[in-house]
This record gives sequence, structure tokens and C-alpha cells, in this order.
Amino acid sequence: MLYENFIGLKEEKRDVIINAALTEFAAKGYDLASTNEIVKSAGISKGALFHYFASKKDLFLFLCDYVFGVVSREFYEQIGHCGGDLLSRYQRAAMLKGAVYQRYPRLFEFIKRLSIEKSPDIAAELAQQLGKMMAYGYENLLGNLDESLFRTDIPIDKARDLIVWALENYGARSMELIGDKRVEEINMEALNADFGKYLDVLRKCFYK
Repeated sequence: MLYENFIGLKEEKRDVIINAALTEFAAKGYDLASTNEIVKSAGISKGALFHYFASKKDLFLFLCDYVFGVVSREFYEQIGHCGGDLLSRYQRAAMLKGAVYQRYPRLFEFIKRLSIEKSPDIAAELAQQLGKMMAYGYENLLGNLDESLFRTDIPIDKARDLIVWALENYGARSMELIGDKRVEEINMEALNADFGKYLDVLRKCFYK
């Protein structure tokens, strides 16, 4: 079993190590992250860390799997609960994302770092992880849409694509505005209210 030595630890101890590693990689990026700092923060020996993970790269890839698991369980898999309305799914997704980031602030910082990570040592594996996460996200966001909601005088696939492109660009712009702010410094309520106004415009443009 992969990472069985680590998985076998008590949950509290696992969480301390995970949070220490997420914080270090998020703050410094892969190349500059120090396992010495991770073990110091986690209160364990370096030998213990490498008993759980074969290398720094192994630890980083475990964190990617861990983040994907949390995001899938508490974000992607909850989107479809509002039915087949694409815009309602995006609205729910925005609220879920804020809740997940507030509950797991270190995870949020780690994900932000992943989007700009350039280390060649983990480039191939990271691209694969991010591709998997994106594909799973689209599967939950765009699957089984209620096409009866869309206007009949424009092609549904074109309307869907325009909505996705617009909201992805809105999301990218929001991340730029957030910049280096920490989760507790972000006004999620204001962001969601602003996002809702754009959803209203898209609803008027593309829905019956």
C-alpha cells in the first residue's frame, strides 16, 4: 500500500505533518522548500519523515494527491447537487470553494502555488495531476446539463462554451486581485455577491 507507514499514523499526527509540508511548499515553492523546516515545524525527526516518504518529491506528490482528494470530496462532488442548471452549478461552486478554502487555508495557499510552480523536477507529474483535477472538475460541472434552460435560437454548445470561457476568465481575474492575500484577508461574501451579478447577466443572455 502506497504511503502505508504514513497512513497508519494517528490522524492528528498526520495532519500536523501535512500542514507543515503544505505551508513550506506553498511559501517557497518546490525547489526552495526545506525538509528541515518541515520536520522542525511538525516536531518530528528527519529520519521519521523519510520513513514515511522516500524523498522530498515523494512528499510533494503525496500532497498533490491529498489536495485532489479534499477538493474532489468537498468541492467537485458537491456541485451537481443543485441539478442541471449550469449557472446555478457555478454559483454553488463559488460558495463551496470559499467554504473549503476557509476550512483548509493551507490547502488554498498550496493550490495557488501549484498554478505558478515551475520546477522541472516535478513538471511532468504536476502537469498530470493538474490535468486530472481539471478533467474531473469539468466532468462534475458540465455533465448532465438541463439543456431546456437555454435559449432555442442559439446553439447550446456555443452558449455553454461562452459561459465557461467567461467565468473561467472571471475566476482568473479574481485570483489576480486576491494576489498574495491569505484566506482570512479575503472578503468571500463580497466576492460571491459580485460573482452573482455576472451570473445574472449571463442568465439573461443565454437562458430563456
